[in-house]
Amino acid sequence: MSKQIIQMKHVHFSYEHQKVLDDVNLTLMEGEFLGIIGPNGSGKSTLMKLILGLLRPRQGEIKVFGQPVRQIKDRSRIGYVSQKSNSFNRGFPATVREVVASGLVGKLGLFRRMKKTDWERIDQAIDQVGLTPLVKRNIGKLSGGQQQRAFIARSLVSDPDLLILDEPTVGIDAKSAEQFYEMLARLHRDRRLSLILVTHDIGVVSTYVDRVACLNKRLFFHGNPRDFVERQQEILSAAYGYEVQVMEHHH
Repeated sequence: MSKQIIQMKHVHFSYEHQKVLDDVNLTLMEGEFLGIIGPNGSGKSTLMKLILGLLRPRQGEIKVFGQPVRQIKDRSRIGYVSQKSNSFNRGFPATVREVVASGLVGKLGLFRRMKKTDWERIDQAIDQVGLTPLVKRNIGKLSGGQQQRAFIARSLVSDPDLLILDEPTVGIDAKSAEQFYEMLARLHRDRRLSLILVTHDIGVVSTYVDRVACLNKRLFFHGNPRDFVERQQEILSAAYGYEVQVMEHHH
């Protein structure tokens, strides 16, 4: 019987007087890969911040790993990669290995020396995202797609139970994005990781994930990709508020 990793019940959220989330009920089971889609300004990033405990809902409850999100002691159980992570200062003087190593700081504390086993974990995470040949390369010299891989390795190194990716392929070309999603699917399979992917790419959602949630302030769909694909015209038109043409995705 798989456990519930995330449980959201009747969650409402507003900034000042602007309603952002309206009565959202959402679950994520252990080992599940959930894709969240929706237009810009639909509340997707706010939803992620609520799950991370960075914001509090106005109403409703959120449990992560079976406890209220604010009571989670071990934050390293949740890995997070934001869309902004690859737009940092390109002159930043750190190698791929150093960036990935910084992901252990939360777990180890700032001033504890790395042991041999820590470096082994770091190198294993780098290997899992396919960056071993670039381990000594300065992070600023990598392509956008390679940088995002480095940030995923950084979030994997603390061995999280849940990985949240907020539009990780923004600004990455289509070929790199496809390789990136293949890598995610492999990580999900190999690590039995529970994954949440926020994305605009509807074709990707129907190809790689176990469940789809379509959000625009409220949930317009939450179910399996097959049902979503069958009804996507109707679901997307309702969620986006206008007729949506879906482009076919050919692999």
